[in-house]
Amino acid sequence: MSKRKEKKGAAGEEPAVAGGISVARHPRSASAVRRAKGFGGLLGAMLALLLAMKAGLPTLDAMVRGLAGGIVGYLALWAVAVAVARQLVIAEVRARYAEVMRASAAAADADAI
Repeated sequence: MSKRKEKKGAAGEEPAVAGGISVARHPRSASAVRRAKGFGGLLGAMLALLLAMKAGLPTLDAMVRGLAGGIVGYLALWAVAVAVARQLVIAEVRARYAEVMRASAAAADADAI
């Protein structure tokens, strides 16, 4: 297994990443997606196990269905969480852009006076 080291800039800052904005690099969004995946897996597993046990399946079969339900719940909530987080990150960037533009316009008006 080889380890790759990322090269840092002259001042020690992180290298520029192509593509810019990412849900995975956003601190609040990344943790929210991780929580949603865990919750989805647990919820899917419990729901599938409960339904299988109520249907009268043997314990091993019910547990296998619970495992499958956990996988499905994990993937389903992961997809939903990423879609929601992506929209929230985009809205946050747009709000910050508008804030910077207002500050720039205010500075330009102050310089004009």
